[in-house]
Amino acid sequence: MGEKVEGDYGSEQKALAARWSLAAEAMEALAGARSVDAIISVLRAFARRAVGAEGIAIILRDEDKCHYIAEDAMEPLWAGQRFPMQRCVSGWAMQNHQTVVIPDVFMDARVPVDAYRRTFVRSMIMVPIGRPDPIAAVGAYWSEAAEPTDNQVALLEALARAASTALENGRLFASLETLNGQLDRRVRDRTKELQRSQDTLRQIQKMEIMGQLTGHVAHDFNNLLTPIIGGLDLILSGRAPDRLERTAAMAMQAAETAQTLVQRLLAFARRQPLQPTAVDLASLVAGMQALLVSTLGPRIDLSVELPDDLPPVRADGHQLELAIINLAVNARDAMPEGGRLTLSAELRSDGLPDPLPPRRYVCLTVADTGIGMDDRVKAAAIEPFFTTKPAGQGTGLGLSMAHGLVGQLGGALAIDSAPGLGTQVQLWLPVEQRKQPEGESESTDAVDGKAQGKVLLVDDNGLVRNSTREMLIDMGYEVIDIDHAELAISMIEAGYTPDIVITDHVMPGMTGAELALRLRMDHPGVALLIISGYQGIDLIAPDVVRLSKPFRRAHLQASIAAARAQVS
Repeated sequence: MGEKVEGDYGSEQKALAARWSLAAEAMEALAGARSVDAIISVLRAFARRAVGAEGIAIILRDEDKCHYIAEDAMEPLWAGQRFPMQRCVSGWAMQNHQTVVIPDVFMDARVPVDAYRRTFVRSMIMVPIGRPDPIAAVGAYWSEAAEPTDNQVALLEALARAASTALENGRLFASLETLNGQLDRRVRDRTKELQRSQDTLRQIQKMEIMGQLTGHVAHDFNNLLTPIIGGLDLILSGRAPDRLERTAAMAMQAAETAQTLVQRLLAFARRQPLQPTAVDLASLVAGMQALLVSTLGPRIDLSVELPDDLPPVRADGHQLELAIINLAVNARDAMPEGGRLTLSAELRSDGLPDPLPPRRYVCLTVADTGIGMDDRVKAAAIEPFFTTKPAGQGTGLGLSMAHGLVGQLGGALAIDSAPGLGTQVQLWLPVEQRKQPEGESESTDAVDGKAQGKVLLVDDNGLVRNSTREMLIDMGYEVIDIDHAELAISMIEAGYTPDIVITDHVMPGMTGAELALRLRMDHPGVALLIISGYQGIDLIAPDVVRLSKPFRRAHLQASIAAARAQVS
């Protein structure tokens, strides 16, 4: 389906820019929406014009029915009607958590043909709304049987993602309002004296928690900064050239340990940027079995009992490996006299721990024959920095990191333990609904040798920009570095043609994600790599290659190879 725009290429680009401008206006309006009715109103007002469709419909999930709640179309569609989930395209999209693109409604088995014969609809796009489980969908329709364009799909998906975020914000604000109302009623029922006592107690508790958190983080980071600063000071002094490599290696080891500590903190807070894919759990565990044996030591037997027919789970393979290693280390330390560690898994759809929604999960169990936990330890086990190990022998972040990771993936962590009876830690991971394309790998290996090409580097932080530029130059790239995304757009539109744009995400003005959207639409031949911490990570399209700070040269090189492979 071509864009419904007359005129030359310039006119088409202006029309496309106008649609993205409408979409941006809609997303801004959705950011302020606090109810389902408000979200529906925004979509009804903007979606049809933004996508360039001849009709749109907004559908809400009503138990086992699809309720067509609102529409904006050239002719009436199905407003007010309800259809069974199994017999409507919106139901398929919500149940399968994925976009549906149908070039001809009479040639697709998912379409209830009789319902469409009475309408003008001949082709369509349907996108689910809400995460982790969709509760709504938005559809765009055309009167011609033809393939919707990538731009039309991207525009509708961008609106759906903004609507999903608005739904989550609405739930959060509603919960906060309910909680505030409850607290207000309790406060009114108390005397002023009791109120002052409660305020004092809350402040004491807050300061105690903050003190514990600050103390642990400061202690660990000061320990790590000592070899980094000391090593760099010795290198800069030039007094120990014979020890240069060893000193630099110690500083790098400390820096990487600090990076791991930050990743664990972010995972506990569910702010670790993830790149979920379809992960074959049996293959992942088999690939790290030698590492686990080495980690556990000779006094602990490792037993792996994972069936080969497990469906793939939705996970970030690297972060899941880190979680399993952390659990294995905890188990090892709980078996000082030796024992057995068993990794097993099974497909489950019942007996789910709270608050998991009904669906299929793979339950990965890490079981040891160690000393076990009493009720007090078990209740506090996932709290950050809680540890029963002697000082200096653990950060207390292993279980909390695993708990945060599976929660961020839409799963859960459960612990079954008793003194003297060992411990079982269960990681409930959602089954991946979408198949991973053939030939797609979990990661992209770095290209051997020197890379060649032009890089446009965008980052508002001078230290990060300078460090990244030096890495790129060392890799053989011709680098131009700038400090804001608007200048990057101007340079490319003026004729500069980089092979790849490497951009920070969080910047004043235009963000890296917004820059990536513009380049995807206007300059699809330019490779893209976004460097980010965690802020706003969900706003980045999942198919854009991302690299988390901090990173080493090899990580940067591998990410560039992956980004360039997308446009080659």
